[in-house]
Amino acid sequence: MRYSIEWHDDAINAAAEERASAADLKLFLQDRNATLHSRGHESADHVTIALYGLAEGLAHDWWNLFGGRDREVSLVKYRNGYIVPDIRMAFDGAAFEISARSYEHHNPDLRFYEIGVEVMNRGDAEQTLGGFIEETLKRLDDRGVGRTGAALRWTRVQESRADADEAAFCEAAGALGLDPYQISDQHADVIERAASLFDGEMLTEYLAGIQGAAAQPLFDWIDSAEARPADEARLADLRAIAGETIASTDARDGERGWALGYRRARTFRRTLRLSESDAFHAYGDLAIKLGAGSRYALAGRVDGLRALRSDHSDGVYIHLRDHGISAATEQSHLFSFTRAVGDAVCFPTETRAPINELKAAHRQAAGRAFAAEFLAPIGEIRSMRDDGRDDVTIADRFGVSTEVIRRQWENRDRIEAACAA
Repeated sequence: MRYSIEWHDDAINAAAEERASAADLKLFLQDRNATLHSRGHESADHVTIALYGLAEGLAHDWWNLFGGRDREVSLVKYRNGYIVPDIRMAFDGAAFEISARSYEHHNPDLRFYEIGVEVMNRGDAEQTLGGFIEETLKRLDDRGVGRTGAALRWTRVQESRADADEAAFCEAAGALGLDPYQISDQHADVIERAASLFDGEMLTEYLAGIQGAAAQPLFDWIDSAEARPADEARLADLRAIAGETIASTDARDGERGWALGYRRARTFRRTLRLSESDAFHAYGDLAIKLGAGSRYALAGRVDGLRALRSDHSDGVYIHLRDHGISAATEQSHLFSFTRAVGDAVCFPTETRAPINELKAAHRQAAGRAFAAEFLAPIGEIRSMRDDGRDDVTIADRFGVSTEVIRRQWENRDRIEAACAA
């Protein structure tokens, strides 16, 4: 993403911050002008707005933007009465996505156009957004409007970014959707307790995935699960099998989590000497294949997690939440268990990692893609469809839900693209 700013020296806005920051703004995604819009039969390639609101909003939401998962932030949120394109931003822990959606505004009648997604790494996103904030604040300072709320907030953010521990805390608060500079002692305690269990992206995904669940029961569940005897959770052969898989399928710089998951799922099947038609209908069957003993068991019920991967010197442990009793329970257990296996295969560094409800978060996306392609390979789904089988029959064949089969079919092109690259 890049931007172009042409300042107005003769603005007549009432507020000093707006008067000093009035400008013609152009925003480009993949070199396409996202500020291009139509008004009736006329078109314009820029918007004329006061940039202070955008800079203030981005500075204030900095930690929510980079700490949040499965959340989008739109520039419309910061428009302060001006008309801006619906440019949305989201960070999955590895890739920063920016997209421009089709957006119509009435009175006056304006229409902005949809533009494809641009993907950036975190460093480039921080540089671009931070550069926009700083350029706007410098303009204000040059015009004698220096000590604004946005300037004070940005200074505080910059100070936090310079301290690794404070930056980690601020990002963790952002994962919870909270302002790190106005946080209660209760929430601070939750972050500190979680930070004693998880590091880096695992901490962010854990907190972002709590989704309203009570924090203490989750901590109690983790403590209880990890206190169990080793033979109730250990997969003695998983580390070696994962290592053989990884040796044959290197991770690629800038690769999306789901692409890595698809590729390693296919290699993992080959490592286990499984054909595309081989299927598992219970998590216990797959657990035994990976070295679990006869006492391998569920770890009890809890809200906020599906499973916990915990690595030890004697092997990978997977603590699988009891999903309860229902018609879909066995499918749910199998898919959650395989997601946790996928986390160990896609991210081999010894660690403790959560498996939760997040969809787009980098590690969760990798695990979901791994589970879907491992349990229900798209090649076999295609073959069964060609034979006239419907999604219910195919899902029953592989021991997964019909939703998994539908998602696999919807994603068939990107699965093949990821695996062919």
